[in-house]
Amino acid sequence: MKPIQLTMSAFGPFAGEQTLRFSDLGDHGLFLISGDTGAGKTTLFDAICFALFGKVSGSTRGEDTVRSDFAAPSVQTYVAL
Repeated sequence: MKPIQLTMSAFGPFAGEQTLRFSDLGDHGLFLISGDTGAGKTTLFDAICFALFGKVSGSTRGEDTVRSDFAAPSVQTYVAL
């Protein structure tokens, strides 16, 4: 499977809708997700796992914790891959 686009809304630290287009990263086939502690790397992996399997990665977080604390009550929480 090759991810093309990931869209998250009210997910993790993201209050609104955010879209990551993996195709913008080039045609090399490999890319690295890196960054400082707290930069959101695990959130990306959680979003991908949630979109595919309905569960987040790892065992320390649950599906009931993925909604953003910063999102307005009217904003829907979803992930599309």
